[in-house]
Amino acid sequence: MVVELRGEHEAYTATKLEQRLGDLVDAGYGIVIDLRKAQFIDSKTAGLFIAMHRRAEERGSEFRLLLGEETGWAVRRLLDVTGLGSILAVAEA
Repeated sequence: MVVELRGEHEAYTATKLEQRLGDLVDAGYGIVIDLRKAQFIDSKTAGLFIAMHRRAEERGSEFRLLLGEETGWAVRRLLDVTGLGSILAVAEA
């Protein structure tokens, strides 16, 4: 299942996203978070990605991030600074 995030994502959107992703992971779907059009994610959103990654692994599913040329500098920087790029599977398109 591909979930595309566009623009900026912070605590407010992370709360909504958590429910939707949780439902998909619990249903057994592998998840690709498409961040090609995302300009910003905050630490709550990054933490959500880690939690969903672990949850997916427990259920035998995959959880990946997809970046591209349009992915915002702030998104890339957060992944680098926090080390998320080494924890989560990240692909470039």
